[in-house]
Amino acid sequence: MTGRVDLLAYVHVMKTGGQTMCDILRQSFPGRHCDLQAKGAATSDDLRFARRFYPRLRSIAGHGIVPLGDLASACDSIRYFMFLRDPVERCISHYQYRRNKDETSGFEPWLAKHANYQTRFLCRTHETGESWPAVADAGRAIEAIDRKVGFVGLQERFDESLVLLARWVDDPAFDIAYRARNVASASSIRKQILGDPDMVEMIRAHHVEDEKVYRHVREVVYPRQLALYGPTLAADVAALRARIPAPQRRIVARSLAAVRRGVFYKPLARAFGRPRGDRPCRNSRETR
Repeated sequence: MTGRVDLLAYVHVMKTGGQTMCDILRQSFPGRHCDLQAKGAATSDDLRFARRFYPRLRSIAGHGIVPLGDLASACDSIRYFMFLRDPVERCISHYQYRRNKDETSGFEPWLAKHANYQTRFLCRTHETGESWPAVADAGRAIEAIDRKVGFVGLQERFDESLVLLARWVDDPAFDIAYRARNVASASSIRKQILGDPDMVEMIRAHHVEDEKVYRHVREVVYPRQLALYGPTLAADVAALRARIPAPQRRIVARSLAAVRRGVFYKPLARAFGRPRGDRPCRNSRETR
């Protein structure tokens, strides 16, 4: 690593292995990781508020973190990374998750509401607040990935992506051994939808832009990352799998971090977050 410590920013797209990834960050950087609280797309003010609780901040994660935001103005340097997933599989997993919690609407109206989810997620900015783009624009999403996101993993190749990510992060503290989180306890909805070709085709019709973005990552971005890694990748993936599931480590540090997050930061961020008028850090810059 260089002498400068970059802020790692995990762009958490729902149902792409996010809870597991967040747990890796919490375990790797206890007391220096923040699950950023934000109403809609996170802003530099949200990040400055978080720094009041995490002065040695190393990583952030959250559904509000978007590569087209203005977080770079609140830190010296920032490196975005994310995972994407096959649009059909991600959509079904998302719906199953919501139905297992509190969703009561039928699949078709839910599908229309969440069409092209990954593309619209990537097109959000800090200026749109809680609003999502009404129209999905794959070209803009691909541009955001190519210009702003330094690493993109594939949920379908999760272990391999983690090994590639660890090389990109380049920090000895970043430990990618994990225990899977937020795994569906029942998959009957998934099996029902995948077993109906008409429903699968309907999902594809609602995710045309998502398919363009996913294909770009799968066929252009990800192969480029593979080529940079070198010939030891298969052995390194096997070594990671030999360490899974990982034991809980740094128990005291993680417990203290959980208290800071749950008792102080989250409640206060929800009540008093996003202050206006704070001065940005000097010499702000963005780095891939």
